[in-house]
Amino acid sequence: MKFHSFKRSYLLKILYFSLSVFWAVKRYLYFKNFEKKHITFGFVDGKLQITSTSHEDFIMAVQKRINGIKTTDRKDFIKTALTEALEGCNFIIFSPINDENKYVQFWTGDHKLAYNFYANKTNHLRKFYYSITGLLSESGFVNEDIPDYRGFKVYKVEKTKGYTSVDANFKKDIDLAVEFTETIYKQIYKSKSSKLIAKVE
Repeated sequence: MKFHSFKRSYLLKILYFSLSVFWAVKRYLYFKNFEKKHITFGFVDGKLQITSTSHEDFIMAVQKRINGIKTTDRKDFIKTALTEALEGCNFIIFSPINDENKYVQFWTGDHKLAYNFYANKTNHLRKFYYSITGLLSESGFVNEDIPDYRGFKVYKVEKTKGYTSVDANFKKDIDLAVEFTETIYKQIYKSKSSKLIAKVE
């Protein structure tokens, strides 16, 4: 009886150790993927299977899924595309069909959403600068120059003679990013088309 109890305890310890190692390796590869290889784990016939996909092939697969999104609702499209991009893409860019200058882009390389507004003389987006920063404020974001603010919802402004840039950290708040993007197209860009395209890299 004691032998069976010891054996069961021993097997549980091995199982616990194996699972701990599995999740530790998975987390490391997920967040420290220096060579841009996309690692997936799964169990096939009770055996652990690990596959590696190049970044180029991974992006092509994500882009294909985004292109195949079947919805007429712009917010649904934005949410689904952002969710796909967070799986391992570097960034995602939304734009209306036939109007690529009116784009909205998020960096997604750290599995988090970082909005970037970039305006220069070529893309003619500088006129939207105050509207964008105003919308960020309405969404609860604070300029990083404000002292003593300890929250994560901050935005940073950089201005030069050549360009104006605004960066805002949405982290993993997809719903907030969806509402923000939808408001840009509806109230700031005043896009006539309800259909967007999205490109990932």
